[in-house]
Amino acid sequence: MPHAPHAWTLIGAVQQPSFSKDGSRIFHRRGSGLAQGWVMDADGGHARALTAFDEKVSTLSRSPVDDRLIVGIDAGGDEREQFHLIGLDGAITPVTEAPDVIHNFGAWSPDGSRIAYSANDRDERVFDVLVRELSTGAVTQVLEGNGQFNVTSWREDLLCCIEDHSSSDQRLWVIDLITGAARMIPAPGLTRYASVRFTPDGALMGLSDHGGADFMRLCRIDPTNGGVSLVHAAAGRDVEAWSQAAGRGRLAVVENDRGYGVLRIDDVVIEGLPLGIVGDLSWSPDGQTLAFTAQSPTEPASIWTWHKGAVKRLAGPDMLAEAGIAPEVPVAPHLVEWHAEDGRSIPGWFALPRSPKPAAGYPAVVWVHGGPASQTRANFRADTQMLLDQGYAVLLPNVRGSTGYGRASMESDDFDLRPKALADLAAGRHWLAVQPGIDAKRIGVMGQSYGGWMVLGAITEYPELWAAAVDYYGIADFVTLLERTGPWRRDHRAREYGFPETHAELFGEISPIHKIDRVTAPLLIAHGNRDPRVPKHESDQVAQAMAVRQKKMRYLEFDYAGHGFIRPQHRHDMLEAVAAHFGEFMGG
Repeated sequence: MPHAPHAWTLIGAVQQPSFSKDGSRIFHRRGSGLAQGWVMDADGGHARALTAFDEKVSTLSRSPVDDRLIVGIDAGGDEREQFHLIGLDGAITPVTEAPDVIHNFGAWSPDGSRIAYSANDRDERVFDVLVRELSTGAVTQVLEGNGQFNVTSWREDLLCCIEDHSSSDQRLWVIDLITGAARMIPAPGLTRYASVRFTPDGALMGLSDHGGADFMRLCRIDPTNGGVSLVHAAAGRDVEAWSQAAGRGRLAVVENDRGYGVLRIDDVVIEGLPLGIVGDLSWSPDGQTLAFTAQSPTEPASIWTWHKGAVKRLAGPDMLAEAGIAPEVPVAPHLVEWHAEDGRSIPGWFALPRSPKPAAGYPAVVWVHGGPASQTRANFRADTQMLLDQGYAVLLPNVRGSTGYGRASMESDDFDLRPKALADLAAGRHWLAVQPGIDAKRIGVMGQSYGGWMVLGAITEYPELWAAAVDYYGIADFVTLLERTGPWRRDHRAREYGFPETHAELFGEISPIHKIDRVTAPLLIAHGNRDPRVPKHESDQVAQAMAVRQKKMRYLEFDYAGHGFIRPQHRHDMLEAVAAHFGEFMGG
């Protein structure tokens, strides 16, 4: 018998490790949905909670000189994060108290007396770079921003910042806190940057496709002239994370191999980890131990360590057992591919349930990721495991526009190329329909955010292909999305989707709201009323249009929820509703 759908929402994760100043303990985030700040001994023992907010802890950063922590929470998923300081005595005090402002944490000053971050308090459309004295609360604006800025590193009197212009275009800045001068480091053409930090000798090191590379590489960057030298690259793979031990010690990197994570330390591949993804790299102060997170489709994220060539999972909660789910129940999807109309190879993940095959074959669900600059990975997902447990086969495509396959692939759905992503999805459905054991008459589709647009696009452009559909906070109309999304996001998104002033014809073509007449699949819609990315108005339009046309539809409206469902009752209700929806229209 399958588990109750909501049982899968009880599964949490242990993430974002950071060693204490003396290396004896590991701070981290832990929990399901509303994760909190925790601390445990470096061997995994004596774990205890540091926070008990009725909100999710998103930021957790330790001072460079002691064990004070900055933690960040928003209110109901509105992404307007506020900072709190956890003192050495465990007391928690507010640092920022402006609930209408987004604060993006950046870095501690080397002496631990100040923090640098970006915020849109002056003008909600843009982010300034600010420095705050923790003892007095005094704030100094060190850069008046004209876009999305994020602080990445602080060395002596210099700050490094990334200006996020679009998914494929970031700019690197250095701010001199003594002179007040801010310089954009030159780069040849559009360039991506991530995880850029100062090195002990004053250079910068980070991930970039500088110089026209298709994939992200680890590079040293001269902050004076923008000169770049290669540190680590992997043919046909993005380097997606890095961390170097103190004093230019051992170097750890993570490569993205078709959605799997490969951890290397000093260029040696580390074996013995779950066949999934690796992240959150953190060296101990003495540079001898690396803490990191590892997970797979069948194992929730937990903290592991590498020490003297050996890896181990730290003692901690058995997240599956706590939810009453045996370790042999989850299923690991395997990599597959199919070909789009234009011959392009489209990768994805495919899994069959463990339950006996029905006489007509398994019903199936195609699950589409958001972004679109994102990628379905070999990570643990409660919703897809729930579907497998309920007896559905699952296909998770990475249609064109997904990350992890190079810049050219990521940009291959921009502007008027966007309909090709929907064609990729339809081709995946055709591939799925002819697989052994699949009932071609019972194939549904679900997705979230941009993936929700893919769902709405699929059931309006290819209505005959889908037996049922689930849309989590998807885009219905690109015009109204850009009118109502957070003002700080409008231009960033428009540089990938198009601008209403110049792409009106395109938006008319790709906005599903104009084609609701075509829908035949019963539709489940879910949206939160505090979503700052895709405002609830997008789903309101679809629900109204479906109701007027008397089409089969259920609309779940969540109060005090943002771009995702993280509160326990919301998660419970959402998975129960998904199981009931597909069960009603594709079960049996």
